[in-house]
Amino acid sequence: MFVISLNHKKSKTEFRERLSFDDSQILELLNKLKAVGINQGVYVCTCNRCELYGIGKAAKALGILAELAGVDKDELKDQTLFFDGDGAINHLFHVTAGFDSMVLGEDEILRQIKNAYHYSKDNGYTDYELNTIFQGAICCAKKIKTKTKLSKTSTSIASLAATKIHNYKHGIKKVMIIGATGDTGNKVMLNLLSYGDCQIYTTKHISHINNSQVKIIPYADRYEYMGQMDVVVSATKSPHYTVTSGKLKNSAKEKDTCLFIDLAVPRDIDEDITSLSGNKLISIDDFEVIARENNSLKFQEKENGELILEDELNSLLKELIFHKNRESLERLSDIDENNLIKFVYKYRNIASSEEFKSFVNVINKMQEV
Repeated sequence: MFVISLNHKKSKTEFRERLSFDDSQILELLNKLKAVGINQGVYVCTCNRCELYGIGKAAKALGILAELAGVDKDELKDQTLFFDGDGAINHLFHVTAGFDSMVLGEDEILRQIKNAYHYSKDNGYTDYELNTIFQGAICCAKKIKTKTKLSKTSTSIASLAATKIHNYKHGIKKVMIIGATGDTGNKVMLNLLSYGDCQIYTTKHISHINNSQVKIIPYADRYEYMGQMDVVVSATKSPHYTVTSGKLKNSAKEKDTCLFIDLAVPRDIDEDITSLSGNKLISIDDFEVIARENNSLKFQEKENGELILEDELNSLLKELIFHKNRESLERLSDIDENNLIKFVYKYRNIASSEEFKSFVNVINKMQEV
């Protein structure tokens, strides 16, 4: 297996936006990969990462990715991390468990990995290898979340944004959420409702929310309300800006300052709004500092989770090795007791000292059971 990864550690949001594919583009990518012999592939696309997992040659996939994204292949190489073999599987396990996230131990990535995997599986782009590997990673992540306190603390981008809003100023705050029917926007809203100190305005109908703190406004009228807001959050999948500085400049302003929070990739909010007096803007990249602070509180739980991950990963790798060599291993059943010592001597002659030491240790453990 190989992984081509663009994530928050090495590439900036602007570049990742170019590889933020929708379902039709992902399907086109998987089809093009199949045409060059990469029959199994999963494309994971989140706010903080765009990653291609595949079985085959990563070099073939890189050119296809660059072409579809409309970026220079060499520039893509510069912003990309590559993993292959056991290292690629190890990376997936760490990503799925939330160990590689901006916010350590976040829950959201598990759902995103599951969705990406099932999309490929349902469309016929996975087989034994990726099915076994992804199912193992998902199972491992669930076990870590059950047996450790890693995800018990509020750590998702949505919860961090809600905490930022809660602490933005004392008293009741007027907050507009553009895209509250989406996953991230909805989670921000629910977190804010739990704090109970916000009057929330949403630009779409929320059928399952019946709360006096939520007011529905038409999307087209959003600028008319922005001047009254303490905070404006945008978290849509729109290919266009939901807030532009030109239109914002013409809106009537009642508040001295307004905090804008952009949780979208591609970005929703025009950066030029900060040139207008009193406006502040926070993007996903800006949450990295907050995430680091939260991560420092979780290192001990991560160590506990790593022990679980190591055990689960070891079991998976053995399963893959066994499956790949099933026929030759099954032939060992023909060895009788008289030939067993010959087999051991032959193994000793071919194996390295470390391999032979490991073999003998395992034989001894088997006799103890």
